[in-house]
Parts: sequence; C-alpha cells; structure tokens
Amino acid sequence: EERDEDEDEDERDEDDAADDDDRGDDDESDDDEEDEDDLAAAQMGHQRYVIAGFFALWMVTAYIGGRALEGMWSQFAARDWFVEALPALAAVPHEGELMSRATLSLVAGALLAAIIVYRYYVKPEVRTWADEVAEELMKVKWPTRKEVSNNTVVVMIASAIITVYLTLLDRFWGFVTNLIYSSGT
Repeated sequence: EERDEDEDEDERDEDDAADDDDRGDDDESDDDEEDEDDLAAAQMGHQRYVIAGFFALWMVTAYIGGRALEGMWSQFAARDWFVEALPALAAVPHEGELMSRATLSLVAGALLAAIIVYRYYVKPEVRTWADEVAEELMKVKWPTRKEVSNNTVVVMIASAIITVYLTLLDRFWGFVTNLIYSSGT
C-alpha cells in the first residue's frame, strides 16, 4: 500500500513537472518574442526616437504650413489685384479636384516643412540635444502590455464605481432638495 501511494505521488510529481515545463515553454516563447523586439530596438538604439520625433515634427509642420498656405491663398484669391496679376492661381478651385488649393497647399507645406525639419536635423546643437533626450528615453522602463491592460481594467472598474456613486449621490440630493422646496408651498 505504501508503495502504491509513493508511486502515485511520483506520478503526480512528474505530471506537475510536465505541466510546469509546458508553462515554461509558453513563457520562453513570450520571452523570445520580447527578445526579438528588444534586439530590433537595440539595433536602432536611441536613433529610433530621434527619427520618430523629427518625422512627427515634419508631419505637424506640413499640416500647419499647408493649412496656412491654403488660407493665405484663399484670402489673396478674393482680392482684385491678385486675380489681375495671377489669374491662373486665382482660378484654381478651392476643393474637390486633384488640382485644388487644398491639395497644392498641402504639398507645398510638406515640401517647405521637409526643408525646415531637415535643416534642424543636421544642425549639430539640435541634433546633440535630440540625441541626449532620446538616450534618456532609452533609460525609462516602459510598462509591458500585460501591465497596461491590467491597469486599464483597474481604471475602468474604478471609473464605473465612481460613476455609480456620484449618480446615487445626485439622485439622493435631488430627492432631498425636492423635499425641502416642496414642503414650503
């Protein structure tokens, strides 16, 4: 009887070990994926932040510049002197066609923004500053996807609880206020 119990216990231990190994394989595959992401990030180093920052600056500058050019063009196109001096530009439709003021202004804004951003990208003091900022960003320990999703759930639950609590308070004090105002008449 004791041997049967020992054998059963050994089998359970082996099953538990196999289960642990299975779970470990999943963890290892997750680790492998994270290692690949880390490797890709390490290859670019802090340069990925610098490049992303300058690209974002280009996009924002292109949009703002394009919209500003479109607004100025529309203002000038409404003036008589502009129509007489540059009738071809004044005749360009505002929207709706491939060759519209909006499209041409956005393209011109993108080209102008590319020149501006490139000049800042190659400027040594700006580049040094951007590199230092990016290096500091590399030192930050960013949360994992699991941590972010767990924290999101916590925030959603807390928000729901607070919403219910405030709704109940609003109803209660509305009821009390109605009692006070209705008892006086």
